[in-house]
Amino acid sequence: MLGAALHGFSRKGYDGTGLREIAEEAGVDPALISHHFGSKFALWKAVVDEIALRLAAARRSIEELHGASGPTEERVREGLTRFITANCDIPELAKFLSDEMSLPGERQEYIVREIWEPYQDAMLPLLQEARADGLLRHDGSPELTLMMVMGAVMLPLLMMRRRGLSKGDEAELSRRLISDVLPMVLAA
Repeated sequence: MLGAALHGFSRKGYDGTGLREIAEEAGVDPALISHHFGSKFALWKAVVDEIALRLAAARRSIEELHGASGPTEERVREGLTRFITANCDIPELAKFLSDEMSLPGERQEYIVREIWEPYQDAMLPLLQEARADGLLRHDGSPELTLMMVMGAVMLPLLMMRRRGLSKGDEAELSRRLISDVLPMVLAA
C-alpha cells in the first residue's frame, strides 16, 4: 500500500490522489487502507516514514565518515556519493519532495523534520570539514552548499522521470550526477 501511495502522491500530489486510486493500484479494498491508516494524511505520514526508513541506512553510512581516518576530501566525496545515490535509489522521491516542499504547512514541516534535517545533520559535518580544509569550490556556507547539491540532484531526476526513467537509466543517471556534481562542490 505504501508503494502505491508514494507512486500516487508523486504523480498527482497529495490533493490529486484519492484513497480509492491508491487502493486500486495496491490491489486492495479502500476500506483496508482506511482501517489500517485511518485517514489519507496518516497514510501520507506513513509514506514519509517509509522514505525516511529507506534513507536511514545511507544516512548512517554518511555519519560513519564523520571524523573517520583518511583524507577529508575522500570522505567528503564518499559522503556526497552516498547522498546522491540514496536520492537516485527512490525514483519518486524528487517529485514527491518538490511538490511537498513548495507548499508551507504541516506536510512540509513533517518532511523537513523526518527527511531533510536528518540528512542535513549527516552531511553538514563533512561539508564543514571540507570548508575548514579549503576544499569547497565556493566559500559559502555548508548549508547552502548542501541545498545546491540537492537541487543539482533533484532537477535531473525530475526531468528524467518526466521522460520515463527506467531502472537502467537510474543507475546511469546516478553515476553521471556523481561525476558532474562533485566537481561543482569540491575545489580539487
